[in-house]
Amino acid sequence: MIATGGTGALGRAVVRAFLDGGDRVVVPWIVKAELDAISEGEAAARESGQLTLVEADVAEAAGADALVAAAGPGEIEVVVNGVGGFGGGTPVHETELELWDRMYRMNLRTAVATSRAALPGMITRGAGVILNVASQAALARPAGLAAYSASKDAVIVLTETLQKEVAEHGIRVNAVSPATIDTPANREAMPDADFAIWTPPARIAQVLTWLASDAAATVRGAVVPV
Repeated sequence: MIATGGTGALGRAVVRAFLDGGDRVVVPWIVKAELDAISEGEAAARESGQLTLVEADVAEAAGADALVAAAGPGEIEVVVNGVGGFGGGTPVHETELELWDRMYRMNLRTAVATSRAALPGMITRGAGVILNVASQAALARPAGLAAYSASKDAVIVLTETLQKEVAEHGIRVNAVSPATIDTPANREAMPDADFAIWTPPARIAQVLTWLASDAAATVRGAVVPV
């Protein structure tokens, strides 16, 4: 399986969950420092060949293609599009256009590029699972977060539309829609928040592994709040 964003806080939980399930996991990276986040257990998985790290920018077609080539185009059973970024805090008229570009590049374009690269092999096999990461902000649409919310809403549109396009090929496409994720970066950014009501990354990873399993074979085009 492929887990983009696998070196981030949520991504590491996703990688660990699939490794624990016995899957071979392929993860892209673009920042050298991200490799330092690989835990001792994940390093052991690298040594055994269960975990493969590929230098690839999956916001670009060439990077997504390289990632899929490393995973084996005809062997990919699951793709988790987990690359994501957060930005905002200002009203639309004070938000730089560059932030809109960055949110769409990180949250949507990466999912589109990776899905495009993986789908031909899945279509040939007649099976596959694509899982996207949206956000509850896509529906709540809070003030000051228009760029972020719009990019995550676009992930929902991608999920629902793509499912209609590939259903006849035996491919399932779903998304999770987390509330605020309990990560070190979020705690630093919002030190006065109630961390107890935030969602641990491992809980989101549990939902993703279930959606990837045969137990969720009849769940298609869903956006699951977590």
